[in-house]
Amino acid sequence: MSFYLDASFLVSMVVEEASTPSAERWWRGQGGRASFVGGFAAAEVAATISRGLRARRFTAPQAADALADFDALRALCEVFTPTPRIFDRAEALVRDFSLKLAAPDALHLAGAIEAGLALVTFDRRLADAARLVGVEAVFP
Repeated sequence: MSFYLDASFLVSMVVEEASTPSAERWWRGQGGRASFVGGFAAAEVAATISRGLRARRFTAPQAADALADFDALRALCEVFTPTPRIFDRAEALVRDFSLKLAAPDALHLAGAIEAGLALVTFDRRLADAARLVGVEAVFP
């Protein structure tokens, strides 16, 4: 099985959070299984770190270290490039009001659907939506 890593998981791997130990344990347990990071997830991780710096959650050197850690993690993964079809599917997912998805989460889910990947996330709502549309959701 291969995995699509969403931003909530990726951030927990590079910024110390309550979910970090679970994320690291899950990551180590994968034994080199293919994982995919989308370009949109990369932008979300960078934005989260930038927002944390502006909010003084961490210093500029800590933010730079987190971004370097993310770059190293991403280098271990396959790159997933969103296509116009993924954006169309994401829009359809957002229009399904029962899923309660914001656009960024819909893009992650659409990517996982299109690539036939399990979705790794710490976002409970996104995991629930994934299961509702038949995508395996991993909540480390």
